[in-house]
Amino acid sequence: MFLQPVTHWPTRPCIAFTYVRFYSTKTLPPKAGSSHSSKNVSRIARSPSGGHSYQKPFDGNKFAERNEPNGVVNASKPPAEKFRILFFGTDEFAAKHLKSLVRAKSQKNSVVESIDLVCPPDRWTGRKKQILTPSPTRGLAELYNIPVHFTPAGAKNLKEWQMPEKEYDLGVVVSFGYFIPPPVIQSFKYGAINVHPSLLPRHRGAAPIQHTILAGDDETGVTVQELSDKAFDAGRILTQKTLPLDNTLAPRFRDLKDELAGIGSDLLLNTLSDFHAFKANAKEQDESHVTQAPKIEKSWSHVDFTDMTAWQIEQLHRAIGDQYPIRTTFTFSRIKRSKKIKQRFHEVQLLNIYMPESSPVYELDPPLEPGWFMYVETTAKKSRWGKDLHIVCADGNVIAVPHVKVADKDVVSARDFKNGYEIHNDVGWFGHVEEDEVTPGMSGVRITKRREEYAKSIRKRMGLRKKDFERLYRIKLNARE
Repeated sequence: MFLQPVTHWPTRPCIAFTYVRFYSTKTLPPKAGSSHSSKNVSRIARSPSGGHSYQKPFDGNKFAERNEPNGVVNASKPPAEKFRILFFGTDEFAAKHLKSLVRAKSQKNSVVESIDLVCPPDRWTGRKKQILTPSPTRGLAELYNIPVHFTPAGAKNLKEWQMPEKEYDLGVVVSFGYFIPPPVIQSFKYGAINVHPSLLPRHRGAAPIQHTILAGDDETGVTVQELSDKAFDAGRILTQKTLPLDNTLAPRFRDLKDELAGIGSDLLLNTLSDFHAFKANAKEQDESHVTQAPKIEKSWSHVDFTDMTAWQIEQLHRAIGDQYPIRTTFTFSRIKRSKKIKQRFHEVQLLNIYMPESSPVYELDPPLEPGWFMYVETTAKKSRWGKDLHIVCADGNVIAVPHVKVADKDVVSARDFKNGYEIHNDVGWFGHVEEDEVTPGMSGVRITKRREEYAKSIRKRMGLRKKDFERLYRIKLNARE
């Protein structure tokens, strides 16, 4: 027998004789990866305090404290229980929470053992419903090879849905859109929990972030609650975290959603790390402080400038504009050669709305009525975009609109809208215009020219004399015959 220095550890070389192993003169050192490899050999090293630190071979469920004085070895507390999670979620807010669980699962001492996903099936999107689009959570699941289970296609509830034939410890529900039936909740070992982006019991419902902005709240936050089997968002509160809004200038839905998603992801992992303690200290919601946050309807986005103030419209845009852009009606009239009037009532989306610091509209005398607008070009210091439509609202103040989208058309700038829809003298209005109110020369009215007028305008553009133009025109007519 003889001492052999070990200088070929798998991670990095060690100083000779710092670690030693005994080998027989007739036995070669074991290969890395075998049951007797260097990874599984106990090691003893001198600690800074003078004691010894003993590290056992890695065991997924057993750990030992390091740096124990005098060479005493004390076993640490066992790690937190690992959960087999069935995740219910659909949109981008849910996808961020799912990604945080995926990342946590890959970390050492993780409380996540496995993850499965439940989400709606792919749906047809696009103007003609020709694009099959998966939900954000499903796209993430495919990226990380997470098993996916779909809800019934077209179903409004999960009464007929069957749980996967697997055992799960916990259900995690984030922005799912379906009410989870009691049998599903009871099938989990520890029930189910939900991450809700509000400070419950305030803003129970499907759109808490939008209603936080509409209500002008000074604070919001995230709640992790037990999933109730009786009503949406009525479970016991496990933990909450508050986000002040009093120092935030005009929060927008997309920004607030991203910030709350980050808070919720951290809060979810923190809850799982000490789940049983949070569950033991859960508290009931105060029913006297309940407010509702119902689903946003598309009809809310249609505004009436004679009835809504500028700040109400701008606030509505920040709350629901990403989901349903603010809409109004623009009347475009055409006076035909026969003097008949043909009208079209276009639905117009108002995009990127904001409230300007100043506007030349305020200097007009007499002032413009609600619904009227002026095309304004200003310097970048006074305007966010520089070329906007300033629309007068019910309180006399204006909102600025740099981009618009007419139904079935592409998004255009305010300047292109002005030029394309016959806005004369940079002033026009939104709303319905009756046929008897249409007169030549007013904004939003186009006159169909007679053939003689067309010929004159074309001749001027070509820079031809009348005789030369008529000669060329006759040649083209003869060629067609």
